[in-house]
Amino acid sequence: MRRDSDLIRSILLAVEEDAHCEVLRLAAIEGYADEAVHFHTRLLVEKGFLRTYLPDRTVGQPWVCVRLTWEGYDFLDAIRDPAVWRSVKRAAGKVGSWSLATLAGIAKAMILVKVEALAVAA
Repeated sequence: MRRDSDLIRSILLAVEEDAHCEVLRLAAIEGYADEAVHFHTRLLVEKGFLRTYLPDRTVGQPWVCVRLTWEGYDFLDAIRDPAVWRSVKRAAGKVGSWSLATLAGIAKAMILVKVEALAVAA
């Protein structure tokens, strides 16, 4: 299965949105199969963006999410704005390849440009 950056962003937003974050309900990620959400959630755990108890999928145990990590929040904050996210994906698409580090780097660079523009305008 290929990584899907939109699904990764959607999962992070869903986890952040859940005030109790006790169970990540797979059906909450509209438009994606449970298997894809499970796969991408595991990638986010492996990357260190989520702290969770890994479920026993053989008995259908749900994901039990403890929280986003500091790194998860940093990445989400960099890509949260939909306009920035569209620009980040467009820029990554021109390169033809992406990683979470690349997406975060592009987003941070775009945010810094906005901050510098605001400082000049002030």
